Amino acid sequence: MIIYGVNAVLDFVDLYSVRIEKLYVSNATLNKFSKTDKKKIKGVPIEEISDRKFEVLTKSTKHQSLAAKIKVDPPKNFNELKSNLESLGKILILDHIQDPQNLGAIARTCVFFGVTTIVIPSDRTASISPGSVKSSAGAIFSVNFYQVPNLGNVINEIKNAGYWILGTHLEGEDYKDTKFDKFMGENLAIVMGSEHKGLSTLIKKKCDILLRIKRSGATNSLNVNVATAIMISRFVT
Repeated sequence: MIIYGVNAVLDFVDLYSVRIEKLYVSNATLNKFSKTDKKKIKGVPIEEISDRKFEVLTKSTKHQSLAAKIKVDPPKNFNELKSNLESLGKILILDHIQDPQNLGAIARTCVFFGVTTIVIPSDRTASISPGSVKSSAGAIFSVNFYQVPNLGNVINEIKNAGYWILGTHLEGEDYKDTKFDKFMGENLAIVMGSEHKGLSTLIKKKCDILLRIKRSGATNSLNVNVATAIMISRFVT
């Protein structure tokens, strides 16, 4: 996978330099690297290329003359999820999130709050991509992604393992209600719906409880990453 842009690449150098297979850079950009940055990329193959080649490589004109080829591990599968049930911790299930930038931002939110397990479906969903890597500032590589054919089967499996399933829905109960405090120390899976349709009917039925973030203003919805952060901060921290 190719990522590009000065901030995205240098953030990646800071956090995951071992995943960098090759750096592409212009001579002018390389000369702007600090001594610290140059030390971090010592041993990484570097190729100087023209702006035209950058546009071909990145499929963008916003490359800032810096790109990196990085190693990306494939998501884990359903069988691996079943094998790892005892070590998953709190789980975030994303019901067909389609914007890669939202996925990356959600991954960064999860890392901030210490959630390291995200489950996504196999189809009609955003996955790890240059856009999601960039919006996560590299944090996406600190999350264990499980990509599965059927989210309903995952919910059944983790329910049998003692998890409570908390879904988010506009018609749910107020997430702040103190009666839900009891879930804070429990094994939990929080389920977030897609940007436009919310939770699918099947997944909504499989949730133990449906919760909503009560609004005070005119709009009736939040960006899914913001909503995820609010829900995780309520039940995980």
